[in-house]
Amino acid sequence: MFSKGFGAELAPVRHMSRLLRHLAVALAITPLVVCQRQLYAQLPVPSIGIAGGVAKYDLVGAGTTPFGAVRVDIPFLSFIAEGSVGAFRPTELNGVHRTYIVPEAQLQFQLFPLFVRPYIGVGAGQFRAVSGPDPHRNDVTMSASAGIRAGLPTLPFGVRAEVRYRGIGSGFSSKATEWTIGITR
Repeated sequence: MFSKGFGAELAPVRHMSRLLRHLAVALAITPLVVCQRQLYAQLPVPSIGIAGGVAKYDLVGAGTTPFGAVRVDIPFLSFIAEGSVGAFRPTELNGVHRTYIVPEAQLQFQLFPLFVRPYIGVGAGQFRAVSGPDPHRNDVTMSASAGIRAGLPTLPFGVRAEVRYRGIGSGFSSKATEWTIGITR
């Protein structure tokens, strides 16, 4: 009788012990599943945008001309890696017209990750003439930018306004400043 009564008293303890082990395993696995889902949710999602505005230039001659660019942004926490191709067609000395393309990459630091996100950036690229009389210019360009991105998570697009200063060639003998507004998706 003693062994039968003793075994009956331990049955609820064994059941409780098994329940606690299952609960401990579940609690140990839950953070891993949550972290894995957050990693997938926070993967950088590139956005593409179009920007247009004006460029004030000082090349071989100075002036102002329309400027356009296509930009791809890849977010990494507070940083944005941007690749872009810009184009403009200034009037140089003696009425010469050349079309320039400006492929470049920038690293931008986003100051606040809210709906309105100011940023600053630095970058480098190429400044290349693709049309007009010879010689066709092909120089290195360095740039600095400041701007604002804005958008609501419920909208499928965002807007952007920016000013970008560009030094061109060795010693930055030429320069351009671009003021643009754009839309991103």
